[in-house]
Amino acid sequence: MRFRAQVTNANLLLRVVQCIEKLSKNAMLKLTQDKLHIIVLTDMDSGLQLWSDVVAVALFSEYRVESLHNNEIYLEFNIDNLQRALRSAQGAQRVTLKLTKKQNLPVLSLVIKNISGTGREMTLNQDVPVRVLTPDQVSAIMEPQVPTGPVHIMMPPLNSVRSITERLKLMGDRVSIAANREGQVTMRVANDRVEITTYFRGLQNMTHDSSEPSSQLDRPSHEFYTATVDMKNFTRFLQSYHIAPKNIVCCILEHRALVFYVYIGSTSMFGDAGVDNLNDQTCGSLTYYIPVRQV
Repeated sequence: MRFRAQVTNANLLLRVVQCIEKLSKNAMLKLTQDKLHIIVLTDMDSGLQLWSDVVAVALFSEYRVESLHNNEIYLEFNIDNLQRALRSAQGAQRVTLKLTKKQNLPVLSLVIKNISGTGREMTLNQDVPVRVLTPDQVSAIMEPQVPTGPVHIMMPPLNSVRSITERLKLMGDRVSIAANREGQVTMRVANDRVEITTYFRGLQNMTHDSSEPSSQLDRPSHEFYTATVDMKNFTRFLQSYHIAPKNIVCCILEHRALVFYVYIGSTSMFGDAGVDNLNDQTCGSLTYYIPVRQV
């Protein structure tokens, strides 16, 4: 089992890790020959899941992954430990990331090289302890399979949503997100004394899959589909601001889940070919699966 790469975009890698720091203590890293995946499964009470992938060429050069299991490596790591190590690598002249052993224990080792003010080369080693997972251990971990859903809509600018959420979360512990097929999204919070709804209009609906069963489209385009989720989970999704996403697609699956597709990079020419085409034009994505809650 081997993994070694030169880190060419330590800033982006750090930002991806910062997106997950409030989700859980630990996460899983999946390394394949062309992508890096980070997976977070929160506790049963929360139910939130994050599945992310970034193409290797967006982060690394001289990227090498080898194993006896389809050249895939699965590691469990502490999020804070990796985040601290990556902070040390910001602005470095050269950063090497490799899987190795220290005192017979597996670690992800960052070898960080810089030039001092006097012109001397300095080397800093940062080791992140990991647990190597076997194929049997990860065989039961599968990304949720969700239907297409009747509504896919581009979210408003994330900074606006974050600002509004900071005020709404003081009013209640659940938030209802609703959208229709006419470019409208609402956020609603209610308690025993007050109900507040924020409206967004003029948003972009993604083209609907023509193969979707007609029962999914039994409402006029102006009527809303709604999902109510824990406010805590919704604010966790908002941590994706760290990667400064240009495009976030919201999919509402009533009585089931709220799904957010957060795309890394700018994609202004997504056209009308749907979410899959949008993903093809980015260097990666983060997908948040948030279960609905009863009001």
